[in-house]
Amino acid sequence: SMAPTLMGRHKDLDCSECEFNFQAGASREEDDQSHTFRTELGRVNREIDRLRRLADDSSVGPQQREVAKQQIASLEAPGGKLSVLQMRLAGKMIASATCPNCGNVMKLIEGEGPSVTYDARYPSYNGDRILVDKFAYDFREPNRWDVIVFKYPEGANTNYIKRLVGLPNELVSIAGGDIWTSRDGQPARIARKPPHVMQAMLQVVHDSNFPAPLLQEEGWPSAWADWEDTGLWQPEKSRRQFTTTCSAGQSASLRYQRFNPTADDWKEVRLGMSVGKDAKPALVKDFQAYNAISQGGHWVGDLAVECILESKSDNGRIIFDLVDGGQQHFCSIDLADGTATLVAASGVTAEATTPIRGKGSWEVMFTNVDDELRLFVDKKIMPTATPVLWDAEINKESIRDPVLEVVQPGSTVPSDLAPVGITVKSEDTPVAVTVSSIRVLRDIFYIGAVGFGRRGEIRDEPILEFPLESDQFFVLGDNSAASKDGRLWIDVHYVDRRLLLGRAISIVWPHMVPASRHITVTLPVLGELRLPSWPNFARMKFIR
Repeated sequence: SMAPTLMGRHKDLDCSECEFNFQAGASREEDDQSHTFRTELGRVNREIDRLRRLADDSSVGPQQREVAKQQIASLEAPGGKLSVLQMRLAGKMIASATCPNCGNVMKLIEGEGPSVTYDARYPSYNGDRILVDKFAYDFREPNRWDVIVFKYPEGANTNYIKRLVGLPNELVSIAGGDIWTSRDGQPARIARKPPHVMQAMLQVVHDSNFPAPLLQEEGWPSAWADWEDTGLWQPEKSRRQFTTTCSAGQSASLRYQRFNPTADDWKEVRLGMSVGKDAKPALVKDFQAYNAISQGGHWVGDLAVECILESKSDNGRIIFDLVDGGQQHFCSIDLADGTATLVAASGVTAEATTPIRGKGSWEVMFTNVDDELRLFVDKKIMPTATPVLWDAEINKESIRDPVLEVVQPGSTVPSDLAPVGITVKSEDTPVAVTVSSIRVLRDIFYIGAVGFGRRGEIRDEPILEFPLESDQFFVLGDNSAASKDGRLWIDVHYVDRRLLLGRAISIVWPHMVPASRHITVTLPVLGELRLPSWPNFARMKFIR
């Protein structure tokens, strides 16, 4: 429920088409129902073994042996108890996972029916082990956006871990995918994440470092298009990076459109059928690869663009833009002196001084999250004299729709079907720029869930409110589509102060990284361990 910030039992996958790394949750393999099925299956197998011994025992009468054989046949028959339990356990397996970068559906199992097994290339791993500061709230008040550990209000024998989003004496609302708060009857205002929390919570929608070769071979549309159609942008390294050289007075624009193929598209691509000409751009939605459940998805307008910017010139300008509900926000960086100008669609403007100067290379990220624009260079926020933010009305935000106009290169209409742009402009002298490692990211979309439909789909409301009193806190999971949190608890919707156990500080022991050839052993404390393997240092980090 906290994925991808924290992960329970899961599969760590590299997409078989684009090699993008992602995780798929596998907690249901080890839930209470699975344990019940395994216990019953073990009992049935022991009973079958007992009956086999009896059927082969010449010291007992022929009638007893015949009865034993009949009982074995009944248990092992199609539709018998053994088959039913095996099928139920097979239903708890994670049959497939969808790559969030290229849409490829990876099959994770082999065989069919009761004999189905996992593909050995895709093992399941135990969840993250975390360090908790149990004294954190003895000395200070909990902060919004802390990841906290607490006793489950509806069963105090169970410890839960969630993100704190609502504080005592607030009215907390979920609307438009965001958290809103108010006090004393005042209008609700959006709750903005601190920069370090926002960065940690962003989720990748597209990464140019991981193109799918088969899609390129079959002519599937590129995510990035030369928007002015001048040929000034040259794709390089299989479209992992793009280079442009603009003469004096010229400009060149790249624009992102989401052309992720469906499972049916992938089938046709693998058959060599030309399907690219029929591809249509899609909205960025809150798809979460970690979840085994299928959801219709909610449009996400809070986006970010990140890239490695390499300037080969002393002058020029690079402009990033993000579209949200047809409103276009800009960040313009002067390559000569490093001045960045952030301009919101509402008209709010501010400048920041950056280390970008002339020739060089920098990692740049421009974000539009929680109704605020921010610029980061080499992972550090570039402060502006005044924040570039605006106050929206919760009632309007809750029903705001995307602009669904399908735009073509050359169009200047801001559309949510082409929500990210990168433009290079030259004034008096030529400008040469390369952008690489381009990523489009999205903010977490909090769903105003009120229950589940007959098929397991989430039922949600445009605005969902939760009043809090003294010493009451409201918590949500980062994996909003699959989190049992304050939205869906039955008896209460809050965590009482006395149930707080502490603040989650860091991931100290994620799953080990096994060698390509390994054996699996089970140890009392560590659980499943694959040998040889080594520590997963990349996931040992502070929890934001």
